[in-house]
Amino acid sequence: MFNNPFESFHDTIAEAKADREQLDRLLTVSTPRERLLLLLVFLVFVSLFVWIVFGQLDRNIAAQGTLIEHTTTSDQTQNVVRIDVWLSAEHSPKIKVGMPIMIKSAGPQKDRKTIRGDIRSILALNLSQELMIAGPASLTAKRLEVNIEPAIDVPSLVGEKCAVNIQLGRQSPLTLVRETLF
Repeated sequence: MFNNPFESFHDTIAEAKADREQLDRLLTVSTPRERLLLLLVFLVFVSLFVWIVFGQLDRNIAAQGTLIEHTTTSDQTQNVVRIDVWLSAEHSPKIKVGMPIMIKSAGPQKDRKTIRGDIRSILALNLSQELMIAGPASLTAKRLEVNIEPAIDVPSLVGEKCAVNIQLGRQSPLTLVRETLF
């Protein structure tokens, strides 16, 4: 600092002062903008934590099926459809009577029909040869009877392939993470 004899004392003092000011800028803990950003990140983490603990997720099983038959109950009060569904082996035990189900026909977008109802009964099918031809995936075949809304024109859909969505219910994200990891 004072080692150079050709520099003036005032220049040396000005340089030292500039170094101290630069050091003060570097030692600033945070500006108001940085504090606001830190608060925003904290709020995001708190919101995520609250959602993980108290939030709810809808759980569904998607499968492919074929609409087999449309009938009415013996007392003529409910419409019933029978549908063959191919499910992965891990999802098959989760399906229970009474669960809501949605069946969408596989036609062109403008001609697609959606059938909503509740599972009335479940029957396991023995289609092991057919499934072995389809591929190495572990699939099970189920025949579902579904109570549906009476206003839907179902007979035109009999024999068509369709997409099936079975609603398992709601679950908290924390429970889902616990089931997945353990």
